[in-house]
Amino acid sequence: MKTMSIALALVLIAAIVLSACSGGPSSPPATKTPAQPVTRPEWSVKWDQWVEAAKKQDGKVILYGEVGPIFKTKVTQAFKEKYGIEVDSVAGKPPEVAQKFLTERGANLALADVLITGQTTTLTVLKPKGVLASPKPLLILPEILDAKVWPNGALPFLDKDERALALIGGYMRFIAVNTEMVKDGEISTYQDLLNPRWKGKITLYDPTIPGNGGTWLAFTMLKALGKDGGEKFLRQLATQDLAVTRDSRFHGETVARGKYAIGIGAAIQIVQDLAQAGAPLTWVKMKEGGLVLPGAFVAALPDRPAHPSATALMLNFLLTREGQQIASEAAGLPAMRQDLPASPALQEAMPKSGDKVYWLDEDFILTEPTFYPLAREILGMK
Repeated sequence: MKTMSIALALVLIAAIVLSACSGGPSSPPATKTPAQPVTRPEWSVKWDQWVEAAKKQDGKVILYGEVGPIFKTKVTQAFKEKYGIEVDSVAGKPPEVAQKFLTERGANLALADVLITGQTTTLTVLKPKGVLASPKPLLILPEILDAKVWPNGALPFLDKDERALALIGGYMRFIAVNTEMVKDGEISTYQDLLNPRWKGKITLYDPTIPGNGGTWLAFTMLKALGKDGGEKFLRQLATQDLAVTRDSRFHGETVARGKYAIGIGAAIQIVQDLAQAGAPLTWVKMKEGGLVLPGAFVAALPDRPAHPSATALMLNFLLTREGQQIASEAAGLPAMRQDLPASPALQEAMPKSGDKVYWLDEDFILTEPTFYPLAREILGMK
């Protein structure tokens, strides 16, 4: 017994010594801190939900508008590759497409997802009918919510209610000249157009109807000269034996061929096409400035889209760099995004340094038709 007691004591002493050498009692095994779940941004979660629903429930998205072959082909291909969603379209001139949409809407049919029509059609035909919703709540991609990529630091809506969204923006100088007949710097203000030298040498796109001529007239009255100054100028201009036409191609070609020296209300794309083909045709920089307008590339959201999730994806896509590039190429005009380099062919459709620039808005569009009767009276047209 005594021997066992001594042995036990020795074991205890050894244990104490070992414990002291090891720095104290052994620590419990370290436990790993569980990884914190990654919190995804709300927009990212929402986006994935839309993509999933668009594939399983929608399957396609339908565009109504003046979608030409370039726009249709490239948007269809890009959208299918990105999201696996088909793109169908109902093509036609803005008034025709708007009427089709309204007829369907009246029959309680929801067939369209995105409307791409003109600024005037969108704001004077569709919006007053109460059939459009604001796309702004659906625009969630950080790429398109970056204020610095848009003119004036905001998404390019044309109206206060945010129903009409401009996709492109061509700078309208309105006055094109034949460079073999008009010397550089010879015309720089509207008053220069009243020089007797130009009598019988000016062609005007009809300002008594919607179109480039009517927009130029409204610009003159609302921005450049004011109502009184604009009316006085138009009465003086009418004494210059103006050739008035409603054919925009013919209007540009007669200046390019030298039949007329000056074309007022010329179409951007037509002047660009003729100039690139070698015609002696160019825009003149007017002291009164010019107007940025989107033409037939204004996107609007029906209040009852047929394929809601695919519609949300498409509206965002149209404002991405890729979507804006496609719209620009299709329209032959600069994109609204400011972070896309413009090709040399588009330089003439953009403001130059020192240009006075006005932006089209809803008030301008709604006021434009009120000047048509005045133009008819001054020009002696019915």
